[in-house]
Amino acid sequence: MSRVIDRAQLAVTSDGDVLLNVARFDVPKKVEEVVRMALRQRGAVFIGVALSPTEVRRLLDEAAMLLPNTTGPMVGRRQRGTRRRR
Repeated sequence: MSRVIDRAQLAVTSDGDVLLNVARFDVPKKVEEVVRMALRQRGAVFIGVALSPTEVRRLLDEAAMLLPNTTGPMVGRRQRGTRRRR
């Protein structure tokens, strides 16, 4: 298990949730203590790992290949709707 605790104040999830990093609270620096504190807080607990620059590049490359399949039809519907309204 990693012993490094990220001190970033906030994170934003892909579904739009904004997460507050409990490691920023005045707590012991051990991962186990931070997890215990997170479990005592209200709301869902998200435990994640930071991606390496190589992993981020791969994620973005994969997303760039997949997104046109999803966004293309959306854009097409919007463009057709705009033309009809004019």
